[in-house]
Amino acid sequence: MPCSFAHFAQGCASPLACFDPQRRLTFVNTAFCVTFLGGDDQPHGRSLADLGLPPSLAASLGHGLNRARQTGQEQTFIWDPCPDWYLDAGQQPFRCRCLPPEGERGDEGPVVVEFREVSDAERLKKALLAERQVRREAERLKERGRELFYKVIDEVPIFVYMQRRDYTVAFANRKTRDLYGPTEGRLCYEVFSGRTSPCPVCPTFRVFETGQTESWQFSDRQGRTFHVYDYPFEDEHGEPLVMELGIDVTELKRVERELYQAQKMRAIGVLAGGIAHDLNNHLVPIIFNLDHALGKRDEARDRAPLAEALRAAYRAADLVEQVLEFGRHQQVSLAPLRLGPLLREHLELFRASLPPGIRLDLRGDDEQQDCVLANTAQVQQLVYNLCRNAVQAMPGGGLLRVQWRSLSVPAPDRAGLASPHPGLPPGEYVVLRVADTGQGIEADRLERIFEPFYTTKKGSGGTGMGLAVVHSIVANFGGSIAVNSALGRGTVFEICLPRCEAVPETPSSPATVPHGPEASPRNGGQPGGPFAAPVAGRLLLVDDDHAALQAMARALGEAGFQVTAASGGAEALAAFELAGGDFGLVLADHFMPDMDGLELASRLLAMAPSTRIVMCTGHVEPALERRAIAAGVVDFLMKPMTPRTLLECVRRHCR
Repeated sequence: MPCSFAHFAQGCASPLACFDPQRRLTFVNTAFCVTFLGGDDQPHGRSLADLGLPPSLAASLGHGLNRARQTGQEQTFIWDPCPDWYLDAGQQPFRCRCLPPEGERGDEGPVVVEFREVSDAERLKKALLAERQVRREAERLKERGRELFYKVIDEVPIFVYMQRRDYTVAFANRKTRDLYGPTEGRLCYEVFSGRTSPCPVCPTFRVFETGQTESWQFSDRQGRTFHVYDYPFEDEHGEPLVMELGIDVTELKRVERELYQAQKMRAIGVLAGGIAHDLNNHLVPIIFNLDHALGKRDEARDRAPLAEALRAAYRAADLVEQVLEFGRHQQVSLAPLRLGPLLREHLELFRASLPPGIRLDLRGDDEQQDCVLANTAQVQQLVYNLCRNAVQAMPGGGLLRVQWRSLSVPAPDRAGLASPHPGLPPGEYVVLRVADTGQGIEADRLERIFEPFYTTKKGSGGTGMGLAVVHSIVANFGGSIAVNSALGRGTVFEICLPRCEAVPETPSSPATVPHGPEASPRNGGQPGGPFAAPVAGRLLLVDDDHAALQAMARALGEAGFQVTAASGGAEALAAFELAGGDFGLVLADHFMPDMDGLELASRLLAMAPSTRIVMCTGHVEPALERRAIAAGVVDFLMKPMTPRTLLECVRRHCR
């Protein structure tokens, strides 16, 4: 190296050094030794790796040497002893220049390295640039995070929207837009409730005032119910918002209502089973004694009050029967049933009993696709109850329309929108529609019309059990029932029953239509009428209720039967054994304190297998009926029966 350069370099205040192609140190000035080598003045010939430089400096310097020799161009970099040098004035960064070799054999010449301290102004400029870059990156990450957040909530399957203080919607996700259409910028009460003014009570605004979350339920104008969670939020400019998350609980509410209804049905069933036996036992002597008294009176003024009392007793018996029907849930035999022909036959008979001014319109579509799995008697009862309610709702006349049609419920679509037939699984159905043009039902009463004992006709003899029984029957068939009503415009009941494959038709027996307690199947026509010629026979009558026992014994005795009365199972066994089993028929109550009717029947049949036994009870479960028939009981007689019904049963079975 020329002496002039060496002389200049030694006196230079900036650290200088030269490195050969093997990155060995060929020259170094005093400033370099003091600044980087701790004052070592004998570094010549040592390689870059052996100089003991800071690792970051050695790495950067090695890269600069290689690039300068390869490209023949000056390489510059800044070496920072401390990454946070701008926070500590005692740590000074350097700008390093690597100058490539000169001359024809430049690739073998030395690379000159020069270090200069970075000025304060340059340091400040770098700090400002770094801060600006950090802020830009922070804003970018923030914007990216917000973008990802909105993308996520746009896809969640619950409705999410954000509301401003002025009631406008700042954001709505896809689920919300699917439910209510475009919402951004519109007023929340207009979008969700169809109102022209704010809702009187809005929990959302408590979030603006308190900054605390809120939880509440909301029903929109389409009848959907949502559980809403409100959270304080803000937009990118810091404006306060409320973010609402709404979970659709419409189906859950429907299931809750059905479960609540089922619980009430079970409770009524337990209650009915507990009181039916005793109540029906009490009705037996009332009905029998009134019937007996009517048979002894000839004058109309004496018969009228007795007949009215007897009709009231029959109405009470009918009410108990309805309660039992509602609460029993018994699995009656179900079979494929053509709904159309049954309705036409049944309602043609019903037409004859309609009051003047009421027209009946029957319409059925696709009669070959109207087969359901049902029970004929229960279908008749269901239709009769609905039509009777419709007639009572039209005291001034009107139109009663009964229609049936087929319905196909598809599987839910991918969008997951609410089904137009909630609660119905996909499949084929037959829809029975009963509509009237009567007075209608108030909206606040519609939720309760299927409750037992709830009636809107308390002043006109309503018991509140008709629709409860209808609901029970529909549930037993695996169907659903819905009601829609408007005051002054009438009521529509729509029943959906699962469709099944039709079977070849067989001739059906004429349907019977009840017309009130005066013609109830229980009483066999007008009370106190003449009986047929008595049939001789010996009977054993068993009942723990003394009044019922005496009333039935008297009626049977007056009809010509020889009656032995027993007030319990033990007494009946003793009388049976004493008579040597010489009874043409045994009529035994089931619920007795010392021995129930089934046990008594088993013991009597063990003594005399040919004994004919009729079990008489006010409440019978299907399981009990099956066990009794299997044990040898020939028939069941439900209390409270009429004297005529009792005599017909005895004459049918007594030998």
